[in-house]
Amino acid sequence: MKRIKNLSVYTVAFWVRVFLPICAAVSFRKSRPNLLGYILLGIAAYAFVNASNTDVIATAPITEEQTQSAPNRHTITLVLNQLSDLKVEEGQRINVGDIISDRTSEKAKLEVKKQRLVDGLTRAKLPLNELKPVPAPTFQTELANLKQAQFNLDAIVQQINNFDKKLYHKDSWHVQVFESEKVQELADLKRKELEASINVERAIASLDEAKLNYRRQQYEHSLKVSDYQTLMQKQQEQVNSLQTQLDTVDEELDKLTSVYSPYRGKVRRVKILGQNERSITAEVTLDIRGGK
Repeated sequence: MKRIKNLSVYTVAFWVRVFLPICAAVSFRKSRPNLLGYILLGIAAYAFVNASNTDVIATAPITEEQTQSAPNRHTITLVLNQLSDLKVEEGQRINVGDIISDRTSEKAKLEVKKQRLVDGLTRAKLPLNELKPVPAPTFQTELANLKQAQFNLDAIVQQINNFDKKLYHKDSWHVQVFESEKVQELADLKRKELEASINVERAIASLDEAKLNYRRQQYEHSLKVSDYQTLMQKQQEQVNSLQTQLDTVDEELDKLTSVYSPYRGKVRRVKILGQNERSITAEVTLDIRGGK
């Protein structure tokens, strides 16, 4: 039926384009221009124009595909965590800047996680208790005691030496009988010499103990230094780990920006394209006839 209709259209077009103009021309050549010639010429011109228009319309129909590609729709693909992140629905009218999607729940979770990481990072950066070095000892007390003990011993030894010189040339029997007091005094000096010698040994032992205690303190301090360095290393590792996690959360938050409408119009369609365990992919089509 469509083919027959097109054939008739082409036949009429041929008649009005070719035959009528020839008839009009013959009429004008054979006789003087008359009313019939003018009428035929006018009909030929009018039919020629209408036939041309009819031919254009018939050979260039507008298809449905061309209509869909017309610039009056805009499609936005969204990634959602849940359907509540979608803030529009079909048939809703929107303006430029209206929120189409906002991943509010995930953003809130990330904000809580970020605050927890910031607090942990602040605590991790707190300085450790200062480790004070072991003060260098002077051993003044020990050295003074040793000096005094040695002085006392030297004094007693000098006294004994003086007694020995007085009694050296005398007979021992004579000394025992007639100089017994001096013998007793010498014996007392010998006893004091022994005590003074013991005091010197004690002073030396006290000095050695003080030096040994200092070396023990140095050793214990070296262990504390090692532990301190280990703690500092662990603290730095913890700071680095928390900072890395914080940077990751910031990057995730940057990706969760809200999607705003770039046009004014109407939500034509909301379509779910796919879904997995972590996200939902949706497509929103806007009818933007009426302007941006």
